[in-house]
Amino acid sequence: MHRAHVMTGGRYPVLRALGILYVVGAGVAVLIGLYWAGWSLVAAPASASERIGLALAVLAATFFAVVTVLAIAEGIKLVIDVERNTRIAAVNAAGNNGVAVASPMPTVTAASGHVNRVSDLDEESAEAALLRGH
Repeated sequence: MHRAHVMTGGRYPVLRALGILYVVGAGVAVLIGLYWAGWSLVAAPASASERIGLALAVLAATFFAVVTVLAIAEGIKLVIDVERNTRIAAVNAAGNNGVAVASPMPTVTAASGHVNRVSDLDEESAEAALLRGH
């Protein structure tokens, strides 16, 4: 059961997809904002000083729009991570019953002292799931 979730992109593929779409939407917002800022500098029907002010306002609005969209995407990732951590804590509190779960602390190899967090992951990232087509 554990490996089935990894192969499908995690427990919440729809939420992961929404998070990815919000990140893509932030990129689109940047492109649209730059287009309108350029238009307002070059082709807006106003004087030069008004066009500069309009372009600055468009760039400020673009900045706040992108920050807001990225905050929503990070909120979705946060909800998924909180659920995962809560599930792991509940299983660990129940005594494991012989089930191997991901440790919240990274594994440190004795020889080099290197922290290996990748070996502790039980789900692939949303971006990796999208690239793999899941």
